Amino acid sequence: MKYVANLTKEDLSGDKIGVFFGTFAPLHVGHQAEIYKAAALNDGVLVVTSGYTGDRGEQIGLPLLKRFRYLRQAFADEWQIKVDYLNEDGMPKMPDGWDVWLEKLIVTIKRNIVNKKARITFYTGEEDYKREIEKRLGHDPQYAVSLMDRTILNISATKIRKHPLKYWDYINRVFRRHFVQKVLVMGASNSGKSTLIRRLARSANSPFSEDFATIYQEESNVADSEMDIKDYSNVIQGQYQANSAEINSPANNGLAIFNGDAIGLQAYSNLLLNPEERLQLAHLYNTTIKAEEMDLILLIPPFNDPKRKIIRKTGAAIDSQSYHKELLRLIDFYGFSDKLVILDAKNQPNDPAGYYARYLQALDAIEEHTSFDIEHHE
Repeated sequence: MKYVANLTKEDLSGDKIGVFFGTFAPLHVGHQAEIYKAAALNDGVLVVTSGYTGDRGEQIGLPLLKRFRYLRQAFADEWQIKVDYLNEDGMPKMPDGWDVWLEKLIVTIKRNIVNKKARITFYTGEEDYKREIEKRLGHDPQYAVSLMDRTILNISATKIRKHPLKYWDYINRVFRRHFVQKVLVMGASNSGKSTLIRRLARSANSPFSEDFATIYQEESNVADSEMDIKDYSNVIQGQYQANSAEINSPANNGLAIFNGDAIGLQAYSNLLLNPEERLQLAHLYNTTIKAEEMDLILLIPPFNDPKRKIIRKTGAAIDSQSYHKELLRLIDFYGFSDKLVILDAKNQPNDPAGYYARYLQALDAIEEHTSFDIEHHE
């Protein structure tokens, strides 16, 4: 099937058009079931997300325009379903705003359909909404209202907002990215960081990212001490994209664990580049770190293990103690100290290097600082 252009989707054609409206904070399988029902019973469906500044969606970080973009992506491959939004800013609050809101909704509908005289059916799950629309449009044969059957899929956006991981399977995959718990593991080169990340992620059956800097340096044939501004810029953006790919992965079960971020890279570049070069990268670091929004940072401090196998030799450009101090400084500078857990669990006689102790401490930290539950036994 030919992919349907998302940003240039054609106006809906036909004599019967369904209109499904709501806040969609977030879109869930109950919404989808009714939207697909409307699509089966009509020639096309217009999905309209509405809201205002400070609404219940924005209160959880899903403002109106973000919901609109997510919805448009969710139905990008559906030629029969088109998405638009209705901004309620400046309107009287409900129930006083019904006249203005409905008038604006009809304008929104008309600009998205070819046949302006098509039969319009509104789909809603609220008795009050049905009554208010019929009160205003019931005399016009062009319009009808259909009440959704909520008993088919008994889920609500309110339940999801309160307990997203509990109702994870009901959240549309595009919207899941907003609710994922993001855990970053940091540490100097050859600290066992990658191994710990892999084992934590597999213990939770969750996706994890690779250290993009290692991949980039191998492919570009460049050591730590040889990296310039262009290299760091490529790695900053590459690591962000690698982390984003895991967030958007179908394997995402509500937890994603990352092997690298902009703070870790900035700590490296601060120790290896001159002040002028660091200044040139500052804006990219700031914008990327702001967008990453980590929920938990696990930091492996320097430790001694004479039996440890050195895997990444390029990490010898700086010593682990200096890197650790710079990481702590940057974490505090960006205001993330409250999200930091230093993996400094005491060694046991049968675990002299502390690998298992750090693993258990990391599992406990994830359970304590996120809403994701990993069943494990000490």
